[in-house]
Amino acid sequence: MNKLTPLETREPNEAALIGEMTDILRRKMERDYPVGQTRRDAHPKSLGVLKGSFSIEPKLPAELRVGLFARQRTFDCWIRCSNSSGKIQPDSVRDARGIAIKLLAPRSASKKTGVAPGQDFVLLDSPVMPLGTVSLFRDAVYYSIESSPLLFGAKLLLSGKAGVMLGLLGLLGRPNCPLDIRYWSTTPYLLGKDQAVKYALIPTSRQRSKRPDAYTDAYLTDAMAAHLARHEASFDFCVQLRQDGMPIEDAGRRWSESDSPLVKVATLKIPRQKFRTVERRNLGESLSFSPAHALPAHRPIGGLNRAREAIYATLSAFRHQRDGIVDLA
Repeated sequence: MNKLTPLETREPNEAALIGEMTDILRRKMERDYPVGQTRRDAHPKSLGVLKGSFSIEPKLPAELRVGLFARQRTFDCWIRCSNSSGKIQPDSVRDARGIAIKLLAPRSASKKTGVAPGQDFVLLDSPVMPLGTVSLFRDAVYYSIESSPLLFGAKLLLSGKAGVMLGLLGLLGRPNCPLDIRYWSTTPYLLGKDQAVKYALIPTSRQRSKRPDAYTDAYLTDAMAAHLARHEASFDFCVQLRQDGMPIEDAGRRWSESDSPLVKVATLKIPRQKFRTVERRNLGESLSFSPAHALPAHRPIGGLNRAREAIYATLSAFRHQRDGIVDLA
């Protein structure tokens, strides 16, 4: 695990809490899936794996010209849209929705030197993660898998954290299409050595999906397929610079956009395409997405990211080894 930055502090027993969560989630994967059919522990239901491009804005302000954003260039990328629930369930069930972006070699690189930059962006359709600390994350994992969700709710109420329950309920929605909604990183990342940022993805497509006549098991995938059959999709990729007092160690507290407005640094474009293929489905199972897949200038920080980094790495390796899948991270 990386050394803490001056912006970070660890919770008591953080390493033990992360180790406990990892063990619980690995046992759950073994129980829930037979060998050869192991799914991700987080966001296991894919709504589609899409091919896109990620273009850095020209003439960014000097303080933003760091790492990937140092100069204008375009990367090809893979984009995975997903449902948040840890179990496979119909799209019609209210849930949070996620999007993960994996940048590939920049188009300007030669075949001899063009290598993937090792940069993923993992976002959720919520500006906050209500389980914003390692201890809250641990309690949610333990009570939902090893004990009882009702006991977790009771613990939150008795400890004066009813707002966390309301926040979790607020995550549950039914959007018309994953290509029409905003996404946020919820957790912070470095920008250079001592500046922290959060990311946001804002839809800019001219085409928007209408509310479906019926919420079918695969209505979100259907909506994306219909959109991309005739139109491209696009998003503005933005950063939000941390201001004094904005928390690093609690992803459950929102950074005010009035105090620190979003600044566009790139454009994500998704061209017309057919993605409902066996090849794309297999690719989706081989790809690994993690906040830890980041250049040093954009390293994830904060307790929740430290937990995700450790848990994702262990469980991804377990899933790929158990099923004999080549990891394309």
